[in-house]
Amino acid sequence: MMQRTRHGLLSLVLAFSVLFGSFCAPSSTSAAFGDRITVSGTNFYAGGKQIFLNGANTPWNSWNDFGGSFDYSWWDNHFQTLHDNGINSTRVWITCNGEVGITIDSSGQVTGATTAHWNNLDSLFQIAQSHGVYILATLMSFDHMNNSHANYNSWRNMLLSDANIDSYVANYLIPFVNRYKNNPYLFAIDLMNEPDWVYEDAANGQLSWDRLQTYFAKTAVAIHQNSSILTTVGLGMVKYNSATQSGSTGNKVSDAALQAKVSSTLAKLDFYSPHYYGWQDPYFGIPFYETPTQYGIVHDRPVIIGESPAIGSTNHTITDDFANAYTNGYAGVMPWTSNGVDSNGSITNLGPATKAFRDAHYSLVFPPATNDTAKFNFENNQLQSFKSITSGLTVASSYDRAYAGSYAMKMSVVSTASGPYSAQLDNPSGISANSTLTFRVWVPSGAAITSIQPYVQGNNWTWYGNYQAYTGLTKNAWNTIAVTIPSTATVPVKNIGIELVTSGAWTGSIYVDSIN
Repeated sequence: MMQRTRHGLLSLVLAFSVLFGSFCAPSSTSAAFGDRITVSGTNFYAGGKQIFLNGANTPWNSWNDFGGSFDYSWWDNHFQTLHDNGINSTRVWITCNGEVGITIDSSGQVTGATTAHWNNLDSLFQIAQSHGVYILATLMSFDHMNNSHANYNSWRNMLLSDANIDSYVANYLIPFVNRYKNNPYLFAIDLMNEPDWVYEDAANGQLSWDRLQTYFAKTAVAIHQNSSILTTVGLGMVKYNSATQSGSTGNKVSDAALQAKVSSTLAKLDFYSPHYYGWQDPYFGIPFYETPTQYGIVHDRPVIIGESPAIGSTNHTITDDFANAYTNGYAGVMPWTSNGVDSNGSITNLGPATKAFRDAHYSLVFPPATNDTAKFNFENNQLQSFKSITSGLTVASSYDRAYAGSYAMKMSVVSTASGPYSAQLDNPSGISANSTLTFRVWVPSGAAITSIQPYVQGNNWTWYGNYQAYTGLTKNAWNTIAVTIPSTATVPVKNIGIELVTSGAWTGSIYVDSIN
């Protein structure tokens, strides 16, 4: 068997209302998608609802991005592409070979990370939250130990010394965890990409499993002591994740193996994430078409396929791989790669499969916490007679995001200059005087928007609105805006709606949901 090669705040602002308006408060629903992912049994859950990782790998754009040649626009645009293709999670390499970002000396002592590294990661996790894509963060790879780059001995020395591993934990890992642990879109940490090759390959040091397991145990304990972030190791071959597979000498990342190195119940992986490629077929088989147990893994926690070709497994389509993985009890699939870093495929191959799985199992990919029982909820792909009354604005029922349930109204603007754009429902029933009508509105960051104003017009055309300056709204989040209809209002009302005012040329969207 040959080794594969590859190269490679939000602030809380309360604004006073005007024109009979009420307070506008940023709000988060108990919406399952966007909550921290947890484990129960062999499944993942978000907000109490099961979630399947309809995933990908986006390992790097430019090798060693974070602290190197990080391109905010590329990552921002690509994460939108992931979301548009139904992808709810992706695996990102935080450092690719250790040459950039983390400060380590020749003896293997780690003292911290560069300012650029932290700044770039701040942007990455903000982008993930903005676009609703969970990140499995891979902290290092066998590439760190590979003798093709100048720093490899530093990383080998780090693994060879308990004190050096402790310096990595204290001076890099715990600061990383504490910096991002409150962002649920960092859902898990992959402690090392394919350590198999560190053990097997002379070019990567042929370090013992004892040293690798000590690193896994110490880092897993630190993560679990300081956060609710999940842990895994992306093994390149299932034989090292199994006691029964061909060529196996035991599960190298079992609880027993790690707790033999650090005597703590926190020395464990929360889920398994072995990798699969076609060269493995004669040795281990194809995982998607058998259960994790049949594939040789003790199925006592979630199991995902952490890498596999985006072009599909041998003699199968990638669409069939996803469908059969779910049927056979896997908790997710993360094909390599969404951005085509090698010949294993890209979003062109992967997108049709992830969209098909999303459409067949929407509540598993983007699980809603609750049904939307609001009077105007846009569920079942219905606009409920809301319409655009302004040129340059289109409205649609969308499952890009929702305050509750699965759908919201998407207001998409193509503006060439400053001006108002309104979506409106004429002659709504059931709205009375001396009441409050509440709108939930999601706005993006960086938009050329001056204001948002939900409104009600009485039967005599009197306007009741709640003007909210864009600067006072929480970006990339749901804002609750209430319009008070006074006792003097004439009913039945003529219309209800929401007005968006742009400050200049802008193309983009806001979302409205759960009006009641």
